Amino acid sequence: MKCPFTEDTLGQKLETRTGLSVHCLTCKRTAMLDVAELVRRLGPDHSCMPYALVKVFYCRECRAAGREDRDLQFTNHAVWEEKQYWVRETRIASG
Repeated sequence: MKCPFTEDTLGQKLETRTGLSVHCLTCKRTAMLDVAELVRRLGPDHSCMPYALVKVFYCRECRAAGREDRDLQFTNHAVWEEKQYWVRETRIASG
């Protein structure tokens, strides 16, 4: 891994085996995102920066209630050991 470490696309995020969660600041709900599925749907070159992801995501509960649905915060996570197997197998199966 080269320094400084950068991770600005979903493909790089999948390759480095890190996770991503989204938190709605309006209703306080949090969800872990499936990075492999995001790569499949949006492509490996799609940015994983908050300004790009907020265009794709919204809070379903807030939208249904008529509240602000894009007041979101994204958090990067290191992937724990049990999740690494799943990510590695997903990469092999898809590639």
